[in-house]
Amino acid sequence: MSWYPEPDETLVHRGRVSFAIGRAEKVAGMRWFRDDAGRDIAAELPGWPEGPAYAPRSDAAARTNKAAWGLGKAVVVIAAIAVNAVSNANPNVDLGDGARPTDPAREVEDFPVLVAAPGTIARNLPHQLDPDRRAKLYRTDLAVTDRRLVILGTVADGGLEHPEVLWEAPRAALASVVKHAFGSGGADVSFVFADGSWARLGLENVAAAIQIAHELEPGCRVELTELAVRKLEPNYDKPPADHEWETIRQDNGRAVAQLVFRARGKTFRTKQKDVTKWVDGAQD
Repeated sequence: MSWYPEPDETLVHRGRVSFAIGRAEKVAGMRWFRDDAGRDIAAELPGWPEGPAYAPRSDAAARTNKAAWGLGKAVVVIAAIAVNAVSNANPNVDLGDGARPTDPAREVEDFPVLVAAPGTIARNLPHQLDPDRRAKLYRTDLAVTDRRLVILGTVADGGLEHPEVLWEAPRAALASVVKHAFGSGGADVSFVFADGSWARLGLENVAAAIQIAHELEPGCRVELTELAVRKLEPNYDKPPADHEWETIRQDNGRAVAQLVFRARGKTFRTKQKDVTKWVDGAQD
């Protein structure tokens, strides 16, 4: 990866990151950048190239898109008309995880991924985090150390990576981190900075999102009860000797846990489990 922390700091995580993208049908595939009054500021951000101008779909269009999502071409039109006739049809795409929006204003009607007043930390995040504003072969990584957050930009060049530091901030600049249940692949987190600005980011997978929330937001950590441990451990024929559980509470109030173990000098995260009923003390 050809980027390393300073000799006196420890790398906790490095993985792909971009600004998140809308999941609900009205905003699917879209994102916006706003100030604290809700005004679009994409054109005002220093050094940012021009990007696409998005507009939320109408309720009717969202319902039509949802109807078309899993239906064959022969019945799309008929089904769309039927769905549009149901005024309370849910415009959200169900990706199979059962998640529902916790903040409809910012997850269904709109999808801001940057909310920042002038002079605030989030306003300085690099435009390369937006896939619509970077080269196709360019990627951005989030590196978290025990001291700071770093955004790295990487271009593939002859099979070698040459990352550059695009942005960094001390961990102390963070006020909180939120793991969103209703996000693409369950991998959305929001970084809320001490000055009130914030950014919603999409990580490479749900395992990374749980790890980052567990690492950076002590307030979302959940202690596993004895009942939870008894329920979880039998899911593994032979739980590794050197293992632990990262357990956090998402923004929808539900607790999720994942097994973390180390083998052959590497750390592995797997098997995310909903443990809400066990950590909250409910019995089967």
